[in-house]
Amino acid sequence: MANNIKPYKVHSKRRRNQTLLVQAGLGVLIVALLFGISYSSVRIIHGQPVFPVRGAQQDGGPPSSESTPPAPESVSTPSGGGAQEVGGRPEAAAPVQAWNTEVPVERTLESDVTASDSRLLAVPANGRLSTEYFRTALFIGDSLSQGFALYAPTRDVATVCAYKSTSPNQVLQNFVGQRPDGSRIEMWDDIKVQSPSNIYVLYGTNALISQSDEAFLKYYSDLLDKLRERFAGVPIYVQSITPTTAEQGVKQPPLENGHIRLINNAIAKLAVSKGLYYLDAQEALADADGNLRGDYVGTYDGIHMNPTGYAAWADYILTHTVYSDYNKQFVTEGPYA
Repeated sequence: MANNIKPYKVHSKRRRNQTLLVQAGLGVLIVALLFGISYSSVRIIHGQPVFPVRGAQQDGGPPSSESTPPAPESVSTPSGGGAQEVGGRPEAAAPVQAWNTEVPVERTLESDVTASDSRLLAVPANGRLSTEYFRTALFIGDSLSQGFALYAPTRDVATVCAYKSTSPNQVLQNFVGQRPDGSRIEMWDDIKVQSPSNIYVLYGTNALISQSDEAFLKYYSDLLDKLRERFAGVPIYVQSITPTTAEQGVKQPPLENGHIRLINNAIAKLAVSKGLYYLDAQEALADADGNLRGDYVGTYDGIHMNPTGYAAWADYILTHTVYSDYNKQFVTEGPYA
C-alpha cells in the first residue's frame, strides 16, 4: 500500500509543476498582449504606423535612400539677380524660392511655411519692365487700389476692379461696390469677366477696422482660392497692406504699423502656401520707421496716397515681377533684356 502512495505523490507533484508552468506561460502571454495593445494604441493616437513599412524612415535615424524622394530638378537662369525655375512645392528651409517659378507652385499646407517675416517670402527685385506691362494687368482691392485707376502710369492703362470701403467677405458675397468712377456694380460679377495676364490683389485696411484679424484672414483665404479657381494659370500677386502714418495708427489702433506688419506676415504665409506670389509694397512706401513716407501722404487721411506715392508703387511693381515667357516682352533692364 505504501509503495502505491509514493508514485501517486510523485505524479501529483508533476501535475502541479506542469500546471504552474502553464499558468506562468499564460501570464507572460497576457502581459505581452497587454503591452502590445498599449503600444499600438499610443502609435495610433500619434498617427504613426503600428508596424514598420518597408522604405520608411525609422524613428530617430537618418532617412534611408529608398524612402527619400528625389529632389525636384531646377533650371538655372542667367546670373545677376535673375530668377530660377523650381519645380514642386516651396520648402520651409528656403522660403524665398517660392517666388521664382514660371507658374504658380503646387498648393501646400499653410503649416509648411514657417518664415516669420513677410520680407523673406516676397518677390525680390528682378530687372525692370516697361509700363506697357500694365495693359493686361488687373488690380483687385479697395479704395487704395482705386488709385491705380486715377494716377499715372497706370491710369487709362491697367484694369482696376477696386471698390470703395470693401473687404474680402463682401466680394465673396457679390455685394454691390463703388468703382473709381463712382458707378456701382456687383463686385464678383465685375471681377470674374476680366481676362488678365497678371493679377494684383490688396485688401485689409477696411477689414482690420471692422473685423477680427482671424475673420479677415479666413475671408481673404477663401477669396484667394476663388481667384485661383477662376483665373487658373494666371500669376496672382498678393500685395502687403500698405503703411499708414504714425498719427493714423494712434487714431485707429488696428492700422498701427506694428500691427499691420504682423498681419502682413500672415498674408505672406497665406499667399505662398497657396502657390501665389507675395509683393512687399511696404518696401517702396514706408520710411525708416515703418510709417507711410511723408511725401507720399494724400490730403484726406494718413492711409491714402498722392500721385507721387502711386508712381513709386507702380515703379516697384515693374521691378519686382516674376520672369515668364509672357513678361519677357516688356523687359527693358536686367538679365533678360
